Amino acid sequence: MDCREFKAIVDSYISDELLVETNHEVLQHLEKCANCRNEMSRRRDLRLQLTNAVRMNSDSMIDPAFQSRTVATLRERALHPGFLERYLDGSLATRYAVGIAAAVTIAVTGIFFLAPTTNILTNSNIDLANAVRASWTELAAHAAGDHENCAVNYRLKEAPITLDEAATKFGAYNKDLDKVVMKAFGSEQGGPVSQETKFLESHSCVYQGRRYAHVVVTHRGKMVSFLVTDTDLPAGAKDIQTDIIDTAVNAAGFLAGHQAVFVVSQLTEGENESLARVVAPAIRGHVEKMTL
Repeated sequence: MDCREFKAIVDSYISDELLVETNHEVLQHLEKCANCRNEMSRRRDLRLQLTNAVRMNSDSMIDPAFQSRTVATLRERALHPGFLERYLDGSLATRYAVGIAAAVTIAVTGIFFLAPTTNILTNSNIDLANAVRASWTELAAHAAGDHENCAVNYRLKEAPITLDEAATKFGAYNKDLDKVVMKAFGSEQGGPVSQETKFLESHSCVYQGRRYAHVVVTHRGKMVSFLVTDTDLPAGAKDIQTDIIDTAVNAAGFLAGHQAVFVVSQLTEGENESLARVVAPAIRGHVEKMTL
């Protein structure tokens, strides 16, 4: 791939609309071409400015009162199905109500995990999906900041604490998270991901007011951060979301209950995604177990 070909598809690449094979070609080109990396950064900045402009426009913003009522109603229906509990079997009713609430939540607020657009969406749903996508991107960039200021350059204002201490103060999922991550790599049974991943340290840290459970490893000689933080983002599909934060740092993330999990490093987008896929089932199972 040359620069002319890259410029013709850069917007499709940023929108994650290319085939996997084409994505790999783009990544290979970006690793060698500083001009195209700068061009991609400019395009991303422009897109972010446009997104923020739309989000802040009063004509396209969802009514906060409506959003609050909808979230509260869905949560209440999921936890206290009421009518179904009275007329159906309790356990079946609960699962049925949770399923309905989850389906509606995904349809209304989890759209960005499923597809960028759809013909049946209303303008309000599209605005809400765009807001969720933008929030996820901002959270990924924040996680990358913690990786840079904690794991790579120790520049935190507040000293980290152990995961065990964090488990008693900020959430049980912190406990043994480092063991869960490394056990996931061990389950690779000597595969290339497992062989090239070594544990460095783990702790709970705060970056710009947000707390993270932080597990640091090395993979292929580069430092990698596994970061878990609380979030109110809707739990949509189970796929891995990838973001190029800048020309050097990539983030791959997924949701685990009410936590967002990020894998941040200077590895390629594909390598980060591979690491995320290895640990995702284990971390999701751990979070679910610890929040029962």
